[in-house]
Amino acid sequence: MGNLAEMKAKIYIISTILLILISFGSLAKTFENLYVAEVLVPNESSSELLVGSRAGLAQVLVRVSGSRAIQENEVVVEALKNSDSYYYQYGYESSDELMFYKNDLTRALKLRLFYEPSVIAGLLRKADLPIWGSNRPEVLVWLAYMKNRERYILDEASESELLFFLKERASERGISLIFPILDLTDTSKISVPEVWGQFHEKVEMASRRYSPEIILTGRLYNDPNQPIEAYWSHNGFGRWQSSEGITSAAEDLLKEMIDQLADDLASVYATGSNQGKIAVTVEGLTEYRKYAEINKYFKNLSPVVSSSLKYMEQGLSRFDLRIEGQPNQFIEIVRLDGVLSFVKRSSEENEPLLVYKMKD
Repeated sequence: MGNLAEMKAKIYIISTILLILISFGSLAKTFENLYVAEVLVPNESSSELLVGSRAGLAQVLVRVSGSRAIQENEVVVEALKNSDSYYYQYGYESSDELMFYKNDLTRALKLRLFYEPSVIAGLLRKADLPIWGSNRPEVLVWLAYMKNRERYILDEASESELLFFLKERASERGISLIFPILDLTDTSKISVPEVWGQFHEKVEMASRRYSPEIILTGRLYNDPNQPIEAYWSHNGFGRWQSSEGITSAAEDLLKEMIDQLADDLASVYATGSNQGKIAVTVEGLTEYRKYAEINKYFKNLSPVVSSSLKYMEQGLSRFDLRIEGQPNQFIEIVRLDGVLSFVKRSSEENEPLLVYKMKD
């Protein structure tokens, strides 16, 4: 009995530590390596570097714009012809992947290409394509799937290739995924049939401990010798949006699942090249250091082209901003950052006026 109690205690401690790590991770919403492409190549020759640089530039443009259709844009098509002039650094790493090269199966190298954010932003603006900044919502995934006719929930420690497929495609689209740890707390709040049946209220309740910005839930029906079916939904618009698909390869459905999610999120957070002015008043600024910090914060936001402090008086600071995209997108991006609390929206001299206050 003593050994059993000790084992349960260890499991609880490990689960708690994992949850703390996941929770801390969810506070950092900056997507790392947004401007780094990874491409598989057969060797380090200059010709393969050129081919890889085209694929790498396309990969980064899709990730930063949030659009899968970038290669339909004439400006992008021309840029891809000169793709070797856009990266500033590259390197090679070994990989476990195999690829065909001149009819022979060879071990691939991983080519990593690094791009300057301002250069990519300039190209997207020239192409009149949107720009999605590095601060992005984290997505908690509840996916039920079948294995040997048994149903399971995909968790962070799973060895299923489904986890690899989802993370790989999410990385390509610039989406950060987290998965449940499925400890006793999780399994007491939600069951496999409830995830399989898409019971959204149960999913939302079980998700609260992870504090995700977005929830993606679905089921993958992969019965042997049958077409693979998937049903999934997310709450990225404040309400549940559902989709479904059928194919012969699970990887294709998981790719579509992530692509649809990324497309939907980009429609909210990616800002177009059209510019406008907004006035922002921030309450609770009483120190000059805070004025400077907030002004720098505004300037670093992806839709902000310029920020200037108009006046300061009695704890109120007024900033005039020139932004790309719509005011609603600016509001969503600031909400996602969690630095300021939204108070109200009005208008002043035909310009939107947004009022915020410092968070406690």
